[in-house]
Amino acid sequence: MDDHQTNATRRRRALFGSATLIFFTAGVATLRHAFPYDAPTVDSSDIIHDAKSMIPSSPQTDIGRRALSIALPDGGCEITEPKPTRGGHIIAPIWQASFPGSGSRMTWNFVQALTGIKTNSDRKDNGFRYAHVVASKTHWPAITDTDFEALDPKYFSRAMLILRNPVHAIPSYFNALYEQENHLATHTIRAPEEDWIKYRDSEFVRRLGLYEEMTIYWMEKYPDRSSLLLVPYEALTDTDIGPTVAAQIADFLRQGKGVSVIEPETVPCIWEKLVNKGESGSQRTGGPSQRPYTQQNLIDAVAMFHRLMGRYHYDQSLVSILQNYINAVSNIEPQAIYVVGHDQWGVGEFAEAVTAQELPALEFPAEELPAQEIQEVSAEEFPAEELLAQEIQEVPAEEFPAQEIPEVAAEEITA
Repeated sequence: MDDHQTNATRRRRALFGSATLIFFTAGVATLRHAFPYDAPTVDSSDIIHDAKSMIPSSPQTDIGRRALSIALPDGGCEITEPKPTRGGHIIAPIWQASFPGSGSRMTWNFVQALTGIKTNSDRKDNGFRYAHVVASKTHWPAITDTDFEALDPKYFSRAMLILRNPVHAIPSYFNALYEQENHLATHTIRAPEEDWIKYRDSEFVRRLGLYEEMTIYWMEKYPDRSSLLLVPYEALTDTDIGPTVAAQIADFLRQGKGVSVIEPETVPCIWEKLVNKGESGSQRTGGPSQRPYTQQNLIDAVAMFHRLMGRYHYDQSLVSILQNYINAVSNIEPQAIYVVGHDQWGVGEFAEAVTAQELPALEFPAEELPAQEIQEVSAEEFPAEELLAQEIQEVPAEEFPAQEIPEVAAEEITA
């Protein structure tokens, strides 16, 4: 090739590169008007730098590429392995905040599939630089032994808060603790009911307090709701409205600097695979899926919801979520407590199921007890003098002292 042809080729490449930059910059401006959220301020030099990574180049210099999930011709999709961005491809990550037991692993994988970019956590467990991940999982301030306070001011200006009804999130978190304590694989086993009751009686009130504290923290941290997306776990996993919630997450991620999201028409397919079919969620078996609560537990939960609704009455999204939680808790049948009594002779046990609310006023006067049917038995089996001398003693209520249970790693917790 002569010098004239070489120079002409160089000019064409330069023109192509300039046109690409102009097109990309205009596209960014268009995106800012296409969605209701306010995009973070982006320096023009950053736009040019990111755009350069999109210009076709040799494998040695192509530092900005990553693999998005693939939309297939038949309407299906293929989920690819996410990767952190490299070199000069800088990301403005978001916090993916959730109370422990609220499906954080499922949401983590869903975000990665939408963007093709790795996520991280505030424990630095993945070892990726935060400017090269799309989101970072956190349970702050419910779990505080992390690097959250050091990382937050340096990298983060937006957040997605995943909310789940605590009467379901707290048992899910307890299952994770049980698995860890018993050296079981994560997301495989539900704890026995008797273990749950001990944990509930010692920890439920404290966990409710942490749930309230965490909700307040994130609502106060981002008063500008364009910087905070509320995602109800129950809506994301609902077969009817789940795809709509998934599209809202995709739109929110799309506002981030340096983030590309798969085509909107493919989002429902990604949701179907990772959320609806549970390919990235919990696969726990054994134990009851619905945990019992006392009447007082349910009263405490509803009172907490009302406090949050009163505090943030102006936020219709949060109020709607909390009202749904109140409705769900109101439909839970409180655990029955069985009280055993004796007639005046100390023979013939009976049991009556009562709720915790009814217990204080419950009495068993001997004269009102139903007559017991007496059967003839031999004296050898039931000596009369021992029967009449039977003394009924009050048995103190069993106590379950609160135990210190180690927190589990943030990435191990999900529905």
